[in-house]
Amino acid sequence: MPQQACKSFNQRRIAIFDPDPTLATNPSLVCLLEALTHSGARVDALMPASGRFPSMDSMVTRYPFPRRFSLWYGGIRTTLRSWWECVQWTQVDRMFSAEIHDLILGVDSLGIIRGYEYARRLHIPLVYLSFEIFFRDELSSRAEIKEKQHECTASQFADLVIIQDRWRAQLLAAENGLSLEQFEYLPVSPGGAQRVQKSDYLRRRFDLSERQTIVLHSGSFAEWTYAYELLENVTTWPKDFILVVHTRYKPSWTNRCVQAIQQAKLPNVVLSTDPLPMDEYEQLVASADIGLVLYKPVPPSRYEQKNIQTIGLSSGKFSSYMKYGLPVISIGQRSYAQLLADYAFGENIDSFREMSAALNRVRSNYAHYRAEAQRLFSEKLDFDIHWPRLAARLLEVMK
Repeated sequence: MPQQACKSFNQRRIAIFDPDPTLATNPSLVCLLEALTHSGARVDALMPASGRFPSMDSMVTRYPFPRRFSLWYGGIRTTLRSWWECVQWTQVDRMFSAEIHDLILGVDSLGIIRGYEYARRLHIPLVYLSFEIFFRDELSSRAEIKEKQHECTASQFADLVIIQDRWRAQLLAAENGLSLEQFEYLPVSPGGAQRVQKSDYLRRRFDLSERQTIVLHSGSFAEWTYAYELLENVTTWPKDFILVVHTRYKPSWTNRCVQAIQQAKLPNVVLSTDPLPMDEYEQLVASADIGLVLYKPVPPSRYEQKNIQTIGLSSGKFSSYMKYGLPVISIGQRSYAQLLADYAFGENIDSFREMSAALNRVRSNYAHYRAEAQRLFSEKLDFDIHWPRLAARLLEVMK
């Protein structure tokens, strides 16, 4: 990062409004906050607390997210926690409003909506960090439609919109009535400065043989990541391939997909459910051989339809796999099909019927796939190559 940018962030105070407790599992957000704090900025994170995800308290000062009060938030524990945070926020609001911030970052729909309310009232520059795109024709409730209207207003007010790539920028611009000149691009990706070597993390932890090829499925394990199809298909794999399913958070007892793994007791499937900080997660990735990046549109959820059909460079696990040279197998991803024209980082197959053959093809030419994956990371994904330009844009916004 340019020395000028480092000095210019000194004493700057930045607030990030994130409605989800998952910040520590988003590599580009972690890298962004690290870059800002290392450059002298102080970051206040307005986000929910959760014991299911790694903490960010060593890097940011956390405040409760400013929720709108509701009688029900989808579950007893979630509702009770949200009620308590609403009470906490009434106590924090006056103090927070009196503090002088140089910039507000709003994450996704609710983050930009709440950030906009403070940015407009306190005359603070506003930046929209978009990771999920919601489409009007996929919204099913009045509350979602109303939220979308507020999101459009807030995003149009934003001084800058950060999104992963031009594919997703075009979708959001058309949906929210934005100009492409508002956008800056930042893939969901870790930085490349620190890179662990090929590790034995998974082999040591689960007593796996060197002769076994480890295929990793990390992140959410759900219907929209082909959970059931994968469990059915893994029984047809060659015997020396083993599937490791690592969830990014400790699943609840009602998670039917995880229950399906536990009940199936397949000899070539390993389940890992302990949430890991980013450095340990990267050791886990570096110990696998092949990565699966599987996204399946599942209506009626607004998260799991067109939002994942054009995944682009918004998959953190894809970028982590590329960083550590894990060839990737995906199914029907148009974004990856286009990337494969320039980088032979893996296989984009049409259906699970082709999975076993794809696994064998990757292993038979592994060194080439691995080198191409790392080339894609170093040329297009690495946070470090995007930060100087992004830092300049953020400083321009704060003038």
